[in-house]
Amino acid sequence: MSTKTQVLTVTRDPKLRDELQELLSSLEDGALVTSFAQDNRQAVEVARSRGPEIALVEMRESTLPIQAFAREMAAVSPGTTVVGVIRDGLFAGSESESQVLIDVLRSGVKDFLNYPFSLGELQDLVRRVEKDSRKQPAQLGAVVAFVSNKGGVGKSTLAINTAVGLARQMPDRVLLVDASLQLGVAASMLDLQPVATLTEAAKEQTRLDTTLIQEMAVPHSSGLHLLAAPRDAVEAAQVDDEVMTQVLSLARRSYDFVIVDTFPVFDAISLAILDLASKAFVVTENVVPTLLGTAKLIELLDKFSYPVDQTEIILNRQQRVAGSLHAQDIARRLGRDIDWIFPYDRNVISAANTGQPLAMTTRGYFGFGRELKRLIKEVSGLRGDSRANGVSFPGRETEVPVTNGHPMHPSTQEPTA
Repeated sequence: MSTKTQVLTVTRDPKLRDELQELLSSLEDGALVTSFAQDNRQAVEVARSRGPEIALVEMRESTLPIQAFAREMAAVSPGTTVVGVIRDGLFAGSESESQVLIDVLRSGVKDFLNYPFSLGELQDLVRRVEKDSRKQPAQLGAVVAFVSNKGGVGKSTLAINTAVGLARQMPDRVLLVDASLQLGVAASMLDLQPVATLTEAAKEQTRLDTTLIQEMAVPHSSGLHLLAAPRDAVEAAQVDDEVMTQVLSLARRSYDFVIVDTFPVFDAISLAILDLASKAFVVTENVVPTLLGTAKLIELLDKFSYPVDQTEIILNRQQRVAGSLHAQDIARRLGRDIDWIFPYDRNVISAANTGQPLAMTTRGYFGFGRELKRLIKEVSGLRGDSRANGVSFPGRETEVPVTNGHPMHPSTQEPTA
């Protein structure tokens, strides 16, 4: 082997771990780098920092943990092949063993390894993965989030118009995910009647794949595809951060761009979205209460070490009237440059009311249309820079795992205008 293959083993059984370590060491001298984690959460942190080619995960009678792990690995380390380790007799007497394994495969697990181990089987597995890893990996689509911690700032308008503008240039290659779960307006602003929503994605979580994501999305005349928000707050409760991570991870395999309109609350779902975003546009306006809320949001992002270079500030609906704040005042208060200034345009409101986004008609010569054209151009350049940012948010952190005896250091309703 010309390069070292990294193998991550996930198990609480020291006997299984030691046996596997001995076999892996005997395959080819110095060609494998092994690491270990006691649970899935530790394993995710190892994967963030190491990006192993193989993750060997001990399976239990309940396969839900390995399914969840495979889905999360698709987001944080898409180049890792997840392999289930099956103990002899684990599914003995089960009438549905084949269906269980099918569900596991659908979640993203690529292969299985029997325990007690066979040196030949293990060697064949490593060679298969090495052969596949030499192939050029498919480029993942860029996830772009529009965020705010206050409704009514025009975040949805900007997300929808950006998505429509991109889709007109690249039909069928852009997905808009309306993650403003309780009060999504994208379907209304696009004059669409979706049959499926994110709630259906949650219900089909165990069999969700790229094909099903595309089938759930409703097409728009611009060439945009929309995965709509749940129909009401009750349905919205079925969508959690794990579902959102799975949806976005699958979507970025099928689409060049995944634009996400978020709910104006900083919660676990928002963190899951930001964790996958190549760029986050923070939307505010030149009104003091909104500005104060935006300052707090930026403080939170800084506290969680969200990369500054993945964040841009949009000043929306700027009006130059007596008593209004200037862009320089806002930048000073936020401690950040204002990257985009969208002037107030009453045509935006009429466009929302008619279900015809301004991006469908504007020529982009001046005002709101010109700034929108610039924004669409910048977002279109993110295609080659798509990535999970690797930030560990609260609730996602674990103890520092040990590898080869040494510690590892992982690095309210929103109006439509």
